[in-house]
Amino acid sequence: MPDKLDAVPAALHLVCAKGANRISYLGASRISEAFAKDAAPTVGAICVVVQADYEYDYDDDIDVATGDAIVALAIVNGIGGVASGTVRATLTPVHRLPEAVPVSSLQGEPVELGDLPADYHSRKLDPEIAETLLNHLAGMDPSVSKWLAQVFGELRTFPTSVEQSRVEAKDAVKLAAQLAEIELPADAFVSPPAETENETLLQTLLNAGYEVDLEEELLPLDLQRFDGKLTGKQRAASVTEFTDKWDRTKLIVMSVNKKPIELELGVDLLYWDQIHDSFTFIQYKRLEKVPSPKPSSGSEWAYLRKGEIEKQLELMPSGKDSSATAADWRAFGTPFWFKFVRGDAGSKLDGKTLKGMHIPADWLRPAMKDETFMSGPRGGFRVTYDNAKYLGRTAFTQLISRGFVGTAGARSKAFKKVLRSKDRELIIAVRTEWQKDTTPAGTARAPRASNGLD
Repeated sequence: MPDKLDAVPAALHLVCAKGANRISYLGASRISEAFAKDAAPTVGAICVVVQADYEYDYDDDIDVATGDAIVALAIVNGIGGVASGTVRATLTPVHRLPEAVPVSSLQGEPVELGDLPADYHSRKLDPEIAETLLNHLAGMDPSVSKWLAQVFGELRTFPTSVEQSRVEAKDAVKLAAQLAEIELPADAFVSPPAETENETLLQTLLNAGYEVDLEEELLPLDLQRFDGKLTGKQRAASVTEFTDKWDRTKLIVMSVNKKPIELELGVDLLYWDQIHDSFTFIQYKRLEKVPSPKPSSGSEWAYLRKGEIEKQLELMPSGKDSSATAADWRAFGTPFWFKFVRGDAGSKLDGKTLKGMHIPADWLRPAMKDETFMSGPRGGFRVTYDNAKYLGRTAFTQLISRGFVGTAGARSKAFKKVLRSKDRELIIAVRTEWQKDTTPAGTARAPRASNGLD
């Protein structure tokens, strides 16, 4: 058993959390709980999270027993108003206990826990009971003491570039663990103290913070997000399905990085809007912070590698699709887009896709040939927020969800064959065909069959 805690680092509140099952069954690192205004825990407090009707599967041959159980500890990160007399508290970070502790076992020795609070209420534990309970939990789970020390200790600070790499690495590790159904340690992503010894391998990797300008590091961030409203569900290592509140299949986001589609079409992600039967293709580019040529500006975010853009534009078909029906009409002639993202975008996550410039390939082509991007020192090449025509993430996501961008008709049908076969030769054939007008002006096309979602 580890040494006893020197002191309880913060007030301890007992909470019967509605979101406790998300911690138990989904490994949630953050939950949001509603409380009566006068019975909410305070910011910075430690919550002892109780799950009602927790299932104890003692033996496969007998029925599952249920009961109230302590499943986690969590910190009150913030409290905001929701309605009159009600507030909502954000509980994060969360430390999930390796084994749930039955509340019934804490109604005498070693801890007299007392009655559980009512729904939407928390109960602050007396200091003596709080210390006894935490020491009891630490005896059952030695990582409790370490987690508390990390959460309440002095945090290690990192340079901006290193912190950016840490955020991206965390997102990628979370995604990989989710897909592999591997349970990460509850304290895996808690910032370590200012001084620490014997770091775990995971901590060492995250703290190293190497600077590598790879756009692929940004893909897991946008793969799991769209507009903050649709609900995302991971279907495979590189596929996420987003649905609306009516639970209709609406949007599928796929990473084709390092696959034949990327090699032949020059894209990283594709969006398939199933309602409008439309594919939109995205190539990511990462902006870097460079000195500004303007005397009073200091620095600016720019993309300097002209050859990379030219190479990917060469792969992207430039033919325009003529619409014969209203359903096939698109506001842009190309389904191919570039997304330019600042190098620190990972430090400003808010549940939506990363902020950045969405630029259609058809605009980039003439801009690359004229003087549009020759704004660097001595007329050097650079793409910046000042010299590019672009859409922000909100406008771009609305255009996708409302069917204003992407493939239509024959092009969508052709690309479905590519997805089914993943035949590299077929991709090349589709790219070649797309260089032509797929529907001559004035030629009628059969109406698209309804998929039941329109």
